[in-house]
Amino acid sequence: MKQAQKIKTNNRVAAQVEFKAPQAEVSFIMVAKGVIGFRESAHIVKVAEDTNTAVSIASGKKFGTNKSILSLVNLGIIAGKSLVLNIKGERNEEAFREIAKIIAGETDGNS
Repeated sequence: MKQAQKIKTNNRVAAQVEFKAPQAEVSFIMVAKGVIGFRESAHIVKVAEDTNTAVSIASGKKFGTNKSILSLVNLGIIAGKSLVLNIKGERNEEAFREIAKIIAGETDGNS
């Protein structure tokens, strides 16, 4: 997002532009160790909301994001299936740790 303001100096107008740094983005290739069903998908969405990140998962030709629980459920992720996890946001490391636990089947999806 850009914010511009004009500054007058010696009868000249100079535009000063302030740029915000782009959000950090990380991608990982993982192998699922459990099934990603409705509960696990809802937990992924909750983690994304809590950490203020954007999460997307690709599996084969299918793609799902944290904007839609059904898009994650429809990926049909089962144990042994490879996927690409992409997390964008300032707290992406925290989000990755939690989502990796979900994909590894280390959580029950209720927390």
